[in-house]
Amino acid sequence: MVSCHPKSRINMRQKPVIGITKPDNKELFAYLAITAGVIMAGGTPLKITPKDKKYESHNIDGLILGGGKDIFPGHYNQLPKEDYIYDSDRDDMEIFWAERAREENIPTLGICRGAQLMNVICGGTLHANVSEAYEDANYPDGFIHHAFFRKEITIYPDTPLYQILGLEELKVNSLHKQAIDKLGEGLKIDAIEANGVVQGISSDNHDYFIGIQFHPEFLLYKKSFRQIFESLIKKASDN
Repeated sequence: MVSCHPKSRINMRQKPVIGITKPDNKELFAYLAITAGVIMAGGTPLKITPKDKKYESHNIDGLILGGGKDIFPGHYNQLPKEDYIYDSDRDDMEIFWAERAREENIPTLGICRGAQLMNVICGGTLHANVSEAYEDANYPDGFIHHAFFRKEITIYPDTPLYQILGLEELKVNSLHKQAIDKLGEGLKIDAIEANGVVQGISSDNHDYFIGIQFHPEFLLYKKSFRQIFESLIKKASDN
């Protein structure tokens, strides 16, 4: 893996190009919602998929690691689930981009799986099943509950997420089955649930390397969640 120490970048574009990772054939609705968040915030979205043979050569100003299927547990020295189909091509593509983002100090936002992947590349681990790892973490399932269920998280002061939102408490959605376990090197917790589930992380070694367990792209009708995308675009513009 590459070093966690950033390098400087120079960008002359007016609208920053934001790479958005996704699998080849799924997560279309989430991708479109993230794209909307990027456009509303003043950025230019660029889709990055495993089948894109040029994905390693894209020139981007910011990066969003999207949500989706579980990361292969071998990446953090744990055993895979039985009868679960992992997407190794996506893992490889996103690990490449997450490590490049750390090396080049590219502003990076990880959403759900994306936050978990950020933790993994820094040497952290994941809970395979959040409902088994924590008490009071058996969240509702199904489309209706995913759309309307909300839970409260606490955002720690003096963290990047607090600086973005200016809030110590926030109600978020819940679509995840896994969660961060051991924190990766150089990372800190920005937000947490009362039951202990990590909801936000960031890096002390980078200008903007933030992971969130919830999905702000599905909550764009609220100012707080638009501010997350706006903060990424602003940082990408300033780089």
